[in-house]
Amino acid sequence: MIARSWALIAVLYTFASTSVVADSTIEHAIRTAAESELQKPTVVGLSVAVGKGDQVVYAEGFGAANIETGEEVSASTKMRVGSVSKVFTTALLGKLYEGGKLDLDAPVETYVPAFPQKRWPVSLRQMAAHMGGIRHYRGDEFLNTHYYPTVTEGIEMFIHDPLIFEPGTQVQYSSHAWNLISAALEGAGGDSFLTMMDEQVFGEIGMQDTMAEDITKPLSDLSAFHVNDDGTPVIAPFVDNSYKWAGGGFIGTASDMVCFGLAHTKAGFLKQETLDLLFKEQHTNDSQPAGFGIGWMTAGNMRGRLKRDGLTDYLPVVHDHLVWHSGGSMGGVALLLVDTEHDIAVGLLANHGQAFPALMRVGLEALQAALASN
Repeated sequence: MIARSWALIAVLYTFASTSVVADSTIEHAIRTAAESELQKPTVVGLSVAVGKGDQVVYAEGFGAANIETGEEVSASTKMRVGSVSKVFTTALLGKLYEGGKLDLDAPVETYVPAFPQKRWPVSLRQMAAHMGGIRHYRGDEFLNTHYYPTVTEGIEMFIHDPLIFEPGTQVQYSSHAWNLISAALEGAGGDSFLTMMDEQVFGEIGMQDTMAEDITKPLSDLSAFHVNDDGTPVIAPFVDNSYKWAGGGFIGTASDMVCFGLAHTKAGFLKQETLDLLFKEQHTNDSQPAGFGIGWMTAGNMRGRLKRDGLTDYLPVVHDHLVWHSGGSMGGVALLLVDTEHDIAVGLLANHGQAFPALMRVGLEALQAALASN
């Protein structure tokens, strides 16, 4: 199979205009859904992109990038991708695994000597499916304002705490587990995490507008972020996400998210056997499905989410080959849907912390329209 030239995908769309539209079915479905969601007080601005095959076929912004200035969202507006950062990090994990630099089942201290001995050993494979017993945020950590210049300094926030359960016996979501994984990737790859991400993931795929939200560096076209105050959207509190690049600290555009998704629908950026490994659902020690592969959420996980949220009308679009991830950060949310069989990716970003239900509805409408137009 001929590998795709992923860096060229980036030139298949342009940010000179607000939208890139190649299919009226997709355009109509997204615009109708987005305009409906913008009537709600928890939706300030949205950015939506759809990709099919090797191309971003639609990219458009809706609403305000800043509630105070009225600046509009465009396709080039960057927003926080939150925990979609975890699948970005998974791509680097895949690269190092393919290079023979990483044993997913080795104890994490193999790559992070500073990790203190725990009651039980914990592996990267377990942490990648949220079965490692590493705790999630505690107290006001989500509101962190301290700058951590290195990954090693950032993980000091939690690595001395005991595991909260025996690895492999439970599934409990943990962003800190992914921050620890990024430290392991540094140990395995022999370079800084952000340098490897820039060179081996973002650079190779052509994600020119995706980067760490580093407050010490200038960031162009970055949206403001919002929360509600007595039912009214206001600018969100300042946070510094340097402690969690891998767990939720990157920013980017919906189109870059789609480029990333399309790079995972066929072999090229990664080998097919690596993609199969990343997407295969893991199980607990007693054979219960985890809802995660390596980093990626599974179709079964999505079906469960739709049933819980009363969105069962969308169940027919959730094929077994759907992989995805959502993201939530201070004042922003994100959603990436990737249909690996039909070569479709849908990326969505919003600049309000309570807008995730809107992203689910718009995203599923977009996926449904993209499948219908195939």
